[in-house]
Amino acid sequence: MTKSKYGGNFWLAVFALVGTTIGAGIFSLPYVFFKAGFIIGLLEFAILVAAVLLIQLIIGEIALRTEGKKRFVSYTEKYLGCRWKLFVTISTLLGGAGVLLVYIILAGHFLSFLINQNAVLSSLIFFAIWFPFILSRPKIFGRTELIFGLSVISIIILISSFNIGYVNFSNFKGFNIDNFLLPYGVILFAISGYYVIPEMEDILGAKRHKLKKAIIYGTIIPATVYLFFIFVVLGISGNLTSPDAISGLADALNSRTILFLGSALGLLAVSGASLSYGIYIKETLWYDFKINKWLSWFLTGAIPLTLFLLGARNLVATIGVVGALFFAFQALVVLMIHKKAKLSGVAPLYEINIPKFIYYIIGFLAILGAVVEVWHNLLSL
Repeated sequence: MTKSKYGGNFWLAVFALVGTTIGAGIFSLPYVFFKAGFIIGLLEFAILVAAVLLIQLIIGEIALRTEGKKRFVSYTEKYLGCRWKLFVTISTLLGGAGVLLVYIILAGHFLSFLINQNAVLSSLIFFAIWFPFILSRPKIFGRTELIFGLSVISIIILISSFNIGYVNFSNFKGFNIDNFLLPYGVILFAISGYYVIPEMEDILGAKRHKLKKAIIYGTIIPATVYLFFIFVVLGISGNLTSPDAISGLADALNSRTILFLGSALGLLAVSGASLSYGIYIKETLWYDFKINKWLSWFLTGAIPLTLFLLGARNLVATIGVVGALFFAFQALVVLMIHKKAKLSGVAPLYEINIPKFIYYIIGFLAILGAVVEVWHNLLSL
């Protein structure tokens, strides 16, 4: 790899966040934009990306203010106390199990098209390959994310370059107020990667002063890739736009090649994101709860695998609820930690200063969005 002016570690850190972020959520984005209307989806996307970027920059500041090798749960205990640590623990583990479950199901779905096996067996094959890799150390992890991130972006460009001429701009019309909040949880699920930020600090090492720029790059790159993907898939598929994006696009183009390449794209994206999230859950159990490394590793895989084997395979409600609930709870806790962390004696390499009323607005909207998302999915059962 050619060295940049930032040094190799900078781009490893950037693509740790890029690779974590570009995951399962990308495939449902064109569908929710279609159902809600492109303008509504675009407005929500812009607002939520800005909100997530702010939260991720705040987490970066907290990481720089906190000495030692710690994770989000430890930040909570240090700044908010043991009672809040319990709530965050439950949120992290349940949310993490839900996210990993989604990745296992989706990976099996895409792998089944590539190896011509049923989806359940393909999910188990993916799990058997993925599980050992979450033992990777941060430097290996960063390099892996760089490979996955660049591979996904390359395949998106490849698919689009051959088919962008089929985009029909009339497909970007529509304004369905009934589905106004449909994109909310899916966008949050797709764009949030804040749990990997402590790893980014580790990867940067002596170049920790570049963490803020790495977070900005690592958030904007996935957002740009997502918008391009939405433009191509929705523009081509129109009324055929499907929840998984790929099958609808293949139907619109009547192309088995697109189905194959799209499945490869899906598998790469889910593999990268599940690797990052698996490492995060494992190291949360290991560092924050002082659980034996091997037991932490075992639990990280055993919980979502057990849920999968018990038959928990409904994707649509899971993606929306996990995205909205997880963001609401974590954003609220991050803002509370941020206020406390500013009182610490450690001077960070950068500082985010926002008015108090912004804290309350973000917290209120995050909670409201989660309540509405859960209510909507309960009504749809």
